[in-house]
Amino acid sequence: MKSFCKLKYILLLAISMISISVYCYGGEGTTAANFLKFSYSSRQAALAGAYSAIGNDSYSIFSNPAGITSARDKELGLGFTTYLEDSKLGILSYKTKLRDADIGFGFAGFNIDSIERRTNDAVGIVPSEGSFDSTDMEFIFSYAKKDFAPNIIENLSAGASLKFINSKIDDSSAQSIALDLGLLYHYLNHINISFALLNLGTKMKYESESDNIPLSIKAGFSYSIKNANLVAEVEEFVHDEKFYPSIGAEYFLGDSFVLRTGYKFGYDTSNLGSMVGFACGFGIIAKDVSFNYAYVPFGELGNINRFDIQFGF
Repeated sequence: MKSFCKLKYILLLAISMISISVYCYGGEGTTAANFLKFSYSSRQAALAGAYSAIGNDSYSIFSNPAGITSARDKELGLGFTTYLEDSKLGILSYKTKLRDADIGFGFAGFNIDSIERRTNDAVGIVPSEGSFDSTDMEFIFSYAKKDFAPNIIENLSAGASLKFINSKIDDSSAQSIALDLGLLYHYLNHINISFALLNLGTKMKYESESDNIPLSIKAGFSYSIKNANLVAEVEEFVHDEKFYPSIGAEYFLGDSFVLRTGYKFGYDTSNLGSMVGFACGFGIIAKDVSFNYAYVPFGELGNINRFDIQFGF
């Protein structure tokens, strides 16, 4: 009964966060800096995005800042991916202890080279007029605390991240400042429940046009059994009015190797193919180093191969 009462408080707090966000920012519209929707880490990608309740490493900075409280005292993560259409994604994350709290730093950069430039005032076949590049970057500073409110709710971790976002398309650029908020509740010994509000921030203005960044709300659940973790997550993109449930599982073969797979619902399978939404991958774990890989098919757009490595200190 006591555990149920604690869970009720968590649900009420999360519902309040969601209600305020939907009321203030709801409504369909276009968004800028859509690279913020990506699954940055290979583990998250292999689980089809169902990560906010199970993330326990420095990459949690990008998904649920409360998750860094479960990471090693000091951890560095590096990742690089050749994304769709020869675009490139690079990430860096670092987490350390600060007295009784955890702090982190994250960076993500997304680049598309050689986009064809075409004018919109030509008649008939529009000729190419050279090319231009597109670059997006975000810098994240995170603060999180384990047992955030022990006198009210035990085993509740909370975190917040301040984000600086810059986007450049050809000669036009835009900036935004945003906030991420996250909760991670260790319910019993083998169940985690998570809530996160991501990209609550200012609009990005390119010359005369202003667009929202992709505000999202997510709730996650993880259940740990012997040698395996089962995960589920739902994510709502408020401005796009898109809803993506996802499920995943990872199975440990001893202490050094783990298999992962997942599926995200909500994609247009009629145009992107029956495999879109599926993901799989693996991890190789050593004492102080871990390597992760994810394979994510995206139909006619191509396949994504994700790699990253982490170092513990």
